[in-house]
Amino acid sequence: MNCFRADDRVLLLAIPTKQELAALARILIRGTVVALGTAEEVAEARPFFGDFENVMLLDAPPDKVPWRGAGFSKIVVPHQYERILPYLTEELHRLLAPGGEIIHKVATFS
Repeated sequence: MNCFRADDRVLLLAIPTKQELAALARILIRGTVVALGTAEEVAEARPFFGDFENVMLLDAPPDKVPWRGAGFSKIVVPHQYERILPYLTEELHRLLAPGGEIIHKVATFS
């Protein structure tokens, strides 16, 4: 997936595989990636990403992201959230920076 720039601030509505998240973190050398998950998912993934300064894992649902508005240049919506996307639209647009983009995940980040 070549739609990411080194300085993007990316919100992932779900924690992807460790390999995918690591690949994205390596692309975002001047950016940040924030991935949402359950407390259990975050706890499981957190030890793997301790060496990545640009990865943050949050225990938060996609409809109530504890982040100030307009903070992300890209928001990635995984396929499992496609059916509830109409309910997330307001929250996603609150979080999206001007000129930002909502991406529907169809491929890996590597």
